[in-house]
Amino acid sequence: MIRASGLIKNFGDKEVLKGVDISFEPGRVYGLIGPSGAGKSVLLKTLAGIYPPEAGAISRDHQTMSLMFQEGALFDSMSVFDNTAFPLVDGRVPVANLPRAEKEDVTQRVSYILGRVGLKDAAFKMPSQISGGMRKRAALARALVSKPEVVFLDDPTSGLDPVSSNVIMKLIRDLHAEYHPTMVLVSHDLRRLLPQVDEIVSMFDGRVVFQGDLNRLRQTEPGDLRHFVSCRFDLGSQP
Repeated sequence: MIRASGLIKNFGDKEVLKGVDISFEPGRVYGLIGPSGAGKSVLLKTLAGIYPPEAGAISRDHQTMSLMFQEGALFDSMSVFDNTAFPLVDGRVPVANLPRAEKEDVTQRVSYILGRVGLKDAAFKMPSQISGGMRKRAALARALVSKPEVVFLDDPTSGLDPVSSNVIMKLIRDLHAEYHPTMVLVSHDLRRLLPQVDEIVSMFDGRVVFQGDLNRLRQTEPGDLRHFVSCRFDLGSQP
């Protein structure tokens, strides 16, 4: 369980999070939606401990979590394999230099997750040698290789073509089914996101304005939230 209450985050004189109250139950997949500038990415990074809040409280009833950055944030000087292994070895890469027993364990775990995301044959390529979709898959592998209890995914399909976006969303659901971490996904691609998540959280202007499942979202009254969603997703369709 993750809970945040009264969460405020400022950058200079700009208040980005304006008293956010939110909770995420273990093992569920959440879609975090809202217009650009609503504070979604900042909320993820604050919950993940990257940004310290100015006020409010965060409680986390878990031990491990990871964050997939919107831009992927792979290390250009490392192979896909070492990028993926990075969180497993606390940055002690290249893996080839590790003690034998540790190297064998890490190699097995990294090879498995790269196989799951379809990058086994690209393991020893550099990020500059693979496509944007493959870099997203590598970043997803790195976020999940240590099987964290909570995974924050910041717009994992941004900049991808429809086929690659579908691949990424299916991978997320398939990998979630393997060990059921709590997942929080930010995405503007509501057509692909909303049918895949257990619960939807919407932010407007630094505040959470809605939390519930797709059926509840369909029952919301006309207003900013319904207009925002309806322009991107057919609320009349069935999940």
